[in-house]
Amino acid sequence: MSQPGRMGSGTARYRDVLGIGEFRWLFAAHLISMLGDVVAVVALTVLVYQRTRSAALAASVFALAFVPYPFGGSVAGAVADRFPARRVLVVCNLISAAVVAVMTLPGLPIAGLLGLLFTVSLIAPVFGGVRAASLPDILPAGSPYVLGRSLIRMVSQSAQVAGYAIGGLLLSATTPRQALALDAGSFAISAGMLQLGTHHRPARTGPTKSMARDSLAGLHAVLSHPQLRRVLWFSWLIPACAVAPEALATPYVTQIGQPAHTAGYLLCGLPIGTLTADLIAGRLLSRRSQRRLILPAATLIFVPLLAFAVRPDLPIAIALLFASGLGFSYTPGLDSLFIDAAPLPLRNQALATSGAGLMFVQGIGFMMWGLAGQYGPLTAVIPAAAAAGVLTVAVLRPRTSDLT
Repeated sequence: MSQPGRMGSGTARYRDVLGIGEFRWLFAAHLISMLGDVVAVVALTVLVYQRTRSAALAASVFALAFVPYPFGGSVAGAVADRFPARRVLVVCNLISAAVVAVMTLPGLPIAGLLGLLFTVSLIAPVFGGVRAASLPDILPAGSPYVLGRSLIRMVSQSAQVAGYAIGGLLLSATTPRQALALDAGSFAISAGMLQLGTHHRPARTGPTKSMARDSLAGLHAVLSHPQLRRVLWFSWLIPACAVAPEALATPYVTQIGQPAHTAGYLLCGLPIGTLTADLIAGRLLSRRSQRRLILPAATLIFVPLLAFAVRPDLPIAIALLFASGLGFSYTPGLDSLFIDAAPLPLRNQALATSGAGLMFVQGIGFMMWGLAGQYGPLTAVIPAAAAAGVLTVAVLRPRTSDLT
């Protein structure tokens, strides 16, 4: 155990962090379950669209993966305090495995499938919150902890790329229900890895005050802060407009004459671009350059989406989404603005509000653009989302004094 101590006093490397056995098990379990989850979303989207031919219902699959986050996330802190972390993580994965297994039953109505997805999506933020709370117990403070969080975030983006691609490949050879069965298996494997590879730690002492009352008071304080409120709405509404091509991926590929499973390939474009942007802007640019990049980069997200007005073929559409993803290089600069704007007493609540709000508003975006695609041509809906995004950038742009 002396190695982690030495890392805490210096600059750690990714190799050092992954050398901590307990974190390595946690990391691998997260990777497996995340891959399975992304594959399942692709499979369920295709299954719903094949059975209903409804762009709105297909988009609702993505929406239901995001919308429950404020509800599950609101109890994650209390759960982390009141129960041993390993037990919570294992139980969350086992319940998720059981729920996804039920999705594979033949003859299950669409409403039942979506209800089960909502249940899994309620569990996800509880799992994520408890896992985040357990990281300080596993990793030394300082550089190792920061790198560990970075690795978890990178896995989430990378798993989207790989999961969408794997989902497309799987659905060319298997049925959506078989892909869902693989997701159930991934949750079960993840639960086993966490049980075997992580240590039992007793529960922390839980707070005595009402969690709901404290959460509402903190939320009100954050949203009452003018500068924080502006940054939050900017960070929420930009992605909500950018998700239109993802929300409409399955109906779009079928309209251009491709099999429904190729939606998985289309969905790879945006996260590949986003991951590339994060690596470049987060590691190579100075803090000042990151802030100056916010406005042009956020605008760049939406320029390629205007080209969907001419219904590009699949390879060009993937390239356009990759270019759109590069615009997310604005996020490191906005993160810097956010931390500077948040008063220290509000910082933790502000961070929690930011994460839960982002997932919720993105879910609303998926639902909204899915409904628009149900009743309007996709060649108009996606460019309309781009126009809404450009307007959002113009209206909510940070003040010039904050960008220097």
